[in-house]
Amino acid sequence: MIQYKVLQEPDVLIPHPIRFWIFLISLITTLACSIFVLYHLLIDRTLRNALNNHVIIVLLFNNLMYQLIDIPLSLSFYHLGNVWPASPILCLFWMFIDETFLSLSLILVAGASIQRHILIFHKRWLSTDKKRFFIHYLPIVILSFYIIVFHFITILFPPCQNIFNYQLSVCGYPLCYYDIRLVLIWDIAINKILPTLTIVVFSIALLVRVLLQRRRMHQYVQWRKHRKMTIQLLAIAMLYLFLYIPLMIIELIQSCCMPAEVGVNIEVYGEFFSYYVMFLFPFVSVFSLPNYKGKVKGVLLFCHRQIRSIIYVLFFLKCFDAQKRNTIAPLP
Repeated sequence: MIQYKVLQEPDVLIPHPIRFWIFLISLITTLACSIFVLYHLLIDRTLRNALNNHVIIVLLFNNLMYQLIDIPLSLSFYHLGNVWPASPILCLFWMFIDETFLSLSLILVAGASIQRHILIFHKRWLSTDKKRFFIHYLPIVILSFYIIVFHFITILFPPCQNIFNYQLSVCGYPLCYYDIRLVLIWDIAINKILPTLTIVVFSIALLVRVLLQRRRMHQYVQWRKHRKMTIQLLAIAMLYLFLYIPLMIIELIQSCCMPAEVGVNIEVYGEFFSYYVMFLFPFVSVFSLPNYKGKVKGVLLFCHRQIRSIIYVLFFLKCFDAQKRNTIAPLP
């Protein structure tokens, strides 16, 4: 996320203990939400086969892996104050996971923002299995393959020597290939800025197209039918607009125009809050579920009953233990 030049600055704006508890609470809630949404999307055959849910399912799995691997490493660093174990292998693995999963999430959402237009306005493009393969499935595979291969080569097999700092998060993020100006600009502009702008532009365009079609030909685009897809995409776009684009703009300016010291404090905050694109995505994905309010309410009622049952059992065991101690008289 944040580049090594920034991580070399004293990270005192958000103290590590505060980061630890914020991340821990966020991780617990987002894991529960991810599992909840994935369960309902996969268990229901209709939802599982719906084309508009395929990218959402892939993104939820991507986020789940990120939450289970990357965030615990960050929690360990914030708790201990250093990277443990201090190993170059762990540093490379951490950097690869952090960069790959975040970039994959970004570029898949960008692809989904384009595919939403096809699903709503050009359904005939997906009328056959062959068309669905080339227009719907193949782009997901190609984008995923590109991101994984790009970061696999540049991070795990860079044409330079990384210098790790185990006193900094992600080992100081020593992406030495960023010293190659062309690679740096390509990564920031093509892998980050372009997908983010694609998300925002195509999401706004989708809303405008839906509203115009609804106004002109009421029967051509059924607002009730496509409202959920439109609102969901707009909510995702807002996540990237407010939590990710500011960080990307600063990184792009630093890479091509201004010294790395410019905007350091803003970038530290931007790096921290950019994690919430991943944290909040499962909650936005809840809108993919039909009758999601009823499902959430059912889960909350189930948890309430389970907690109440546990309390009753513990209270009964405590009373039983106290009664048992009182009935056993001490020997004279």
